[in-house]
Amino acid sequence: MPARKDFVGDINPTKLAWSLVVGVARLYEFPSQWNKNEVFSLELVLQDEKGDRIHATVCKPGLELFKNRIKEHCVYTMQNFIVKLNNGKVRTSPHKYKLNFYTKTVVAALPIETFAFNPFKFRSFHELDENGSTDGNLLFDYIGEVVGKEEARGRITRTGDETKLITLPWTRLGRLFIG
Repeated sequence: MPARKDFVGDINPTKLAWSLVVGVARLYEFPSQWNKNEVFSLELVLQDEKGDRIHATVCKPGLELFKNRIKEHCVYTMQNFIVKLNNGKVRTSPHKYKLNFYTKTVVAALPIETFAFNPFKFRSFHELDENGSTDGNLLFDYIGEVVGKEEARGRITRTGDETKLITLPWTRLGRLFIG
Protein backbone atom coordinates (compact mmCIF):
# COMPACT_ATOMS: atom_id res chain seq x y z
CA MET A 1 0.00 0.00 0.00
CA PRO A 2 1.35 3.47 -0.79
CA ALA A 3 2.85 5.46 2.08
CA ARG A 4 0.94 8.60 1.05
CA LYS A 5 -2.77 8.37 0.36
CA ASP A 6 -5.14 11.03 -0.97
CA PHE A 7 -8.89 11.16 -0.52
CA VAL A 8 -11.54 11.58 -3.21
CA GLY A 9 -12.91 14.72 -1.53
CA ASP A 10 -9.55 16.47 -1.99
CA ILE A 11 -9.20 15.85 -5.74
CA ASN A 12 -8.73 18.95 -7.89
CA PRO A 13 -6.81 19.72 -11.11
CA THR A 14 -3.69 21.09 -9.39
CA LYS A 15 -1.67 17.87 -9.75
CA LEU A 16 -1.44 14.57 -11.66
CA ALA A 17 0.16 12.48 -8.92
CA TRP A 18 -2.95 11.52 -6.96
CA SER A 19 -2.63 8.30 -4.97
CA LEU A 20 -5.99 6.75 -4.06
CA VAL A 21 -7.18 3.66 -2.25
CA VAL A 22 -10.67 3.08 -3.63
CA GLY A 23 -13.32 0.49 -4.25
CA VAL A 24 -15.03 0.23 -7.63
CA ALA A 25 -18.69 0.81 -6.76
CA ARG A 26 -19.84 0.69 -10.41
CA LEU A 27 -18.18 -0.35 -13.64
CA TYR A 28 -19.76 -0.37 -17.09
CA GLU A 29 -18.80 -0.22 -20.75
CA PHE A 30 -19.98 2.73 -22.82
CA PRO A 31 -20.63 1.79 -26.47
CA SER A 32 -19.36 3.72 -29.47
CA GLN A 33 -21.99 5.96 -31.05
CA TRP A 34 -20.87 4.77 -34.49
CA ASN A 35 -20.68 1.06 -33.78
CA LYS A 36 -22.87 -0.29 -30.95
CA ASN A 37 -20.79 -3.51 -30.85
CA GLU A 38 -17.59 -1.58 -30.08
CA VAL A 39 -16.65 -0.29 -26.62
CA PHE A 40 -15.89 3.44 -26.60
CA SER A 41 -14.89 3.73 -22.94
CA LEU A 42 -14.92 2.03 -19.57
CA GLU A 43 -16.78 4.04 -16.92
CA LEU A 44 -16.18 3.65 -13.18
CA VAL A 45 -17.56 5.08 -9.96
CA LEU A 46 -14.79 5.02 -7.35
CA GLN A 47 -15.41 5.26 -3.60
CA ASP A 48 -12.83 5.87 -0.89
CA GLU A 49 -12.93 4.77 2.75
CA LYS A 50 -14.78 7.97 3.73
CA GLY A 51 -17.60 7.06 1.32
CA ASP A 52 -16.86 9.90 -1.11
CA ARG A 53 -17.32 9.05 -4.78
CA ILE A 54 -15.89 10.25 -8.07
CA HIS A 55 -16.50 9.26 -11.68
CA ALA A 56 -13.56 7.92 -13.71
CA THR A 57 -13.19 7.10 -17.41
CA VAL A 58 -10.82 4.81 -19.27
CA CYS A 59 -10.87 5.97 -22.90
CA LYS A 60 -10.17 3.84 -25.98
CA PRO A 61 -6.34 4.05 -25.86
CA GLY A 62 -6.30 2.57 -22.33
CA LEU A 63 -9.05 -0.01 -22.72
CA GLU A 64 -6.76 -2.97 -23.42
CA LEU A 65 -4.49 -1.96 -20.56
CA PHE A 66 -7.21 -1.72 -17.89
CA LYS A 67 -10.30 -3.62 -19.09
CA ASN A 68 -9.34 -7.00 -17.61
CA ARG A 69 -7.49 -5.59 -14.58
CA ILE A 70 -10.34 -3.69 -12.92
CA LYS A 71 -13.42 -5.45 -11.51
CA GLU A 72 -16.57 -4.08 -9.92
CA HIS A 73 -16.76 -4.32 -6.09
CA CYS A 74 -12.99 -4.80 -5.70
CA VAL A 75 -10.51 -2.50 -3.92
CA TYR A 76 -7.44 -0.98 -5.59
CA THR A 77 -4.67 1.48 -5.18
CA MET A 78 -4.76 3.86 -8.15
CA GLN A 79 -2.29 6.57 -9.01
CA ASN A 80 -1.80 9.28 -11.65
CA PHE A 81 -4.88 10.64 -13.38
CA ILE A 82 -5.90 13.55 -15.54
CA VAL A 83 -8.46 15.56 -13.55
CA LYS A 84 -11.23 17.26 -15.55
CA LEU A 85 -14.44 19.10 -14.74
CA ASN A 86 -17.38 16.76 -14.26
CA ASN A 87 -19.70 18.60 -16.62
CA GLY A 88 -20.85 15.86 -19.00
CA LYS A 89 -24.40 14.85 -19.82
CA VAL A 90 -24.19 11.79 -17.57
CA ARG A 91 -23.01 12.43 -14.02
CA THR A 92 -22.73 9.47 -11.69
CA SER A 93 -21.26 11.51 -8.86
CA PRO A 94 -21.88 15.01 -7.49
CA HIS A 95 -18.09 15.53 -7.31
CA LYS A 96 -17.00 18.68 -9.16
CA TYR A 97 -14.27 16.77 -11.01
CA LYS A 98 -13.85 13.43 -12.74
CA LEU A 99 -10.76 11.31 -13.41
CA ASN A 100 -9.42 10.16 -16.76
CA PHE A 101 -6.99 7.26 -16.89
CA TYR A 102 -4.00 7.59 -19.21
CA THR A 103 -0.86 5.58 -19.98
CA LYS A 104 0.86 6.61 -16.72
CA THR A 105 -2.11 5.57 -14.52
CA VAL A 106 -1.13 2.72 -12.19
CA VAL A 107 -3.67 0.24 -10.79
CA ALA A 108 -2.96 -2.54 -8.27
CA ALA A 109 -5.46 -4.81 -6.53
CA LEU A 110 -5.70 -4.78 -2.73
CA PRO A 111 -7.43 -7.19 -0.35
CA ILE A 112 -11.14 -6.42 0.03
CA GLU A 113 -10.50 -6.04 3.78
CA THR A 114 -8.39 -2.91 3.13
CA PHE A 115 -11.33 -0.80 4.31
CA ALA A 116 -15.03 -1.28 5.03
CA PHE A 117 -16.12 -0.93 1.40
CA ASN A 118 -19.86 -0.96 0.79
CA PRO A 119 -20.59 -0.23 -2.89
CA PHE A 120 -24.33 0.21 -2.33
CA LYS A 121 -26.05 3.50 -1.50
CA PHE A 122 -29.59 2.58 -0.57
CA ARG A 123 -32.20 5.34 -0.41
CA SER A 124 -35.87 5.34 0.45
CA PHE A 125 -38.50 4.97 -2.25
CA HIS A 126 -39.82 8.37 -1.24
CA GLU A 127 -36.49 9.88 -2.33
CA LEU A 128 -36.61 7.94 -5.60
CA ASP A 129 -40.16 9.14 -6.29
CA GLU A 130 -39.27 12.76 -5.49
CA ASN A 131 -35.85 13.05 -7.14
CA GLY A 132 -35.33 10.04 -9.39
CA SER A 133 -36.17 11.65 -12.70
CA THR A 134 -35.06 15.21 -11.96
CA ASP A 135 -31.68 15.01 -10.25
CA GLY A 136 -28.96 14.39 -12.85
CA ASN A 137 -26.44 13.55 -10.11
CA LEU A 138 -28.55 10.96 -8.38
CA LEU A 139 -27.09 7.46 -8.46
CA PHE A 140 -28.32 5.10 -5.78
CA ASP A 141 -29.63 1.59 -5.25
CA TYR A 142 -33.13 0.43 -4.44
CA ILE A 143 -34.86 -2.92 -4.07
CA GLY A 144 -38.23 -3.93 -5.42
CA GLU A 145 -40.09 -6.98 -6.64
CA VAL A 146 -41.28 -7.30 -10.25
CA VAL A 147 -44.96 -8.29 -10.17
CA GLY A 148 -45.71 -8.44 -13.91
CA LYS A 149 -44.71 -7.20 -17.36
CA GLU A 150 -46.33 -5.45 -20.28
CA GLU A 151 -45.83 -6.34 -23.93
CA ALA A 152 -42.71 -4.91 -25.58
CA ARG A 153 -43.33 -1.67 -27.47
CA GLY A 154 -41.21 -0.23 -30.26
CA ARG A 155 -39.37 3.02 -29.54
CA ILE A 156 -37.09 5.37 -31.45
CA THR A 157 -34.21 6.83 -29.41
CA ARG A 158 -32.95 10.42 -29.63
CA THR A 159 -30.24 9.21 -32.01
CA GLY A 160 -32.81 7.57 -34.30
CA ASP A 161 -32.08 3.96 -33.31
CA GLU A 162 -34.94 1.49 -33.02
CA THR A 163 -35.30 -0.25 -29.67
CA LYS A 164 -37.91 -1.97 -27.54
CA LEU A 165 -39.33 -0.92 -24.18
CA ILE A 166 -40.89 -3.25 -21.63
CA THR A 167 -42.64 -1.78 -18.61
CA LEU A 168 -42.18 -3.83 -15.44
CA PRO A 169 -44.66 -3.00 -12.67
CA TRP A 170 -42.96 -3.52 -9.31
CA THR A 171 -43.75 -3.33 -5.66
CA ARG A 172 -41.63 -1.80 -2.93
CA LEU A 173 -40.02 -4.12 -0.42
CA GLY A 174 -40.23 -2.00 2.70
CA ARG A 175 -38.23 1.01 3.74
CA LEU A 176 -35.40 -0.71 5.60
CA PHE A 177 -32.60 0.65 3.48
CA ILE A 178 -32.54 4.39 4.07
CA GLY A 179 -28.87 5.30 3.96
